Amino acid sequence: MKKKLIKIVAAILITAMVIISPPGAYGVSLTVMSIYSGSQYADSLMSEKGIEIDIPSAKGWYPFVMTYNADTGFGRFISEDDRRLTIMYNFPAFDLLKGCSRLYDPASPYYSSFYGAYCTEGSYGFTDYGELDDEKAGLVPQYDYTHLVLRDLGLPLRHQTFRWETTSQVSGLSVAGYDGWSRVDVDMSVNGVAHEKTGYRRNYIQYGSPGYDAGEDFETVKMKGVVIGRYFEECDASIYFYIMAPDETVIKAWQEDILKNTLIQIRGK
Repeated sequence: MKKKLIKIVAAILITAMVIISPPGAYGVSLTVMSIYSGSQYADSLMSEKGIEIDIPSAKGWYPFVMTYNADTGFGRFISEDDRRLTIMYNFPAFDLLKGCSRLYDPASPYYSSFYGAYCTEGSYGFTDYGELDDEKAGLVPQYDYTHLVLRDLGLPLRHQTFRWETTSQVSGLSVAGYDGWSRVDVDMSVNGVAHEKTGYRRNYIQYGSPGYDAGEDFETVKMKGVVIGRYFEECDASIYFYIMAPDETVIKAWQEDILKNTLIQIRGK
């Protein structure tokens, strides 16, 4: 009996050590986020509208793209309580020695970087003539980054910086199997995510706890951004693909390795 108890205690201790180890943090992230993302996708705007968006991962990024429904909060942000928003997103790969994503690493070209897609109900972000309104479209990533990333990592809205300046805009692009997309390239000035851990944050489950030297917490950083949008009249929804990164080479790799291999399928089409 005593030997059996010792084995049980030893097994519990070993399991606990694995979970709290740097590689263990990665395993927890993969397990929790795959389950949570699946449940979110089932209730997503894409699921309701019959839209399938297949976005791959690539070198330097987390293994799969996740889904999050931000309906009520986004509606309030743009003063439209019933405006639905589903976010598909990915962030930089884990550093297994640090036990966290390189999202936190100020020295990485992937610092504070994200890519993915936004799906909104109706023609939000487009004019009556079908042209992309870059200012309105910019409110979608602004809400995502300020409310769902920075605030959840501990930086209050009143202390945040988010500046968005359009540098170029083109239309008539072919993306994800459809024509008629508009693209906006922007320069951004935002708070980076590097900070010293002072307590538990929910987002640590997916990114891991910060393991890099932060310097100044949430120091402002220059970023590049791209938003590519299209309104789908057949399902009354707007889709935006996006990326933000401090390094132009990351954006170019996203275009070649991810965006070109992204597909949209609409039920019945």
